[in-house]
Amino acid sequence: MRLSQRKQVVVLKVAFLVGAVADGLIAIEWFLISLGLVKWPVHPSFFEGSGQDFQFVLSIAGLFMMGWSLLLYWGSLQPVERRGILLLTAVMLFVAILSDGIVFGHLFSTQQIVLGTSVKLFLVTVFAGSYWYSRDTSV
Repeated sequence: MRLSQRKQVVVLKVAFLVGAVADGLIAIEWFLISLGLVKWPVHPSFFEGSGQDFQFVLSIAGLFMMGWSLLLYWGSLQPVERRGILLLTAVMLFVAILSDGIVFGHLFSTQQIVLGTSVKLFLVTVFAGSYWYSRDTSV
């Protein structure tokens, strides 16, 4: 394997692990909020909700976020072969940005939209960028 190919594999692995850790931490946070153990805004959107319905929905979302975290970790085990997961993740984050702004924008302050979009755009750039950087690495 050429040096540049090794570097591409490292970039992919780092992107997968950044996503896995970020999603895992967010899942834990969402579980803590859903159990009523903490009163934090929901990251990365910084939304502040309340009530049993909100807690129930957040507990389900936490399960999905933990699942995505495990998927990204799994991708890191064979980063070249599974790099498409990064592109899928970037697309889903971009859809979340659009959803936050278009569908749920009325629920957020300008600061929440800017912060949430910034976090998500950073991750979109990491995932799509690492996918693009590794496009000539053979499977």
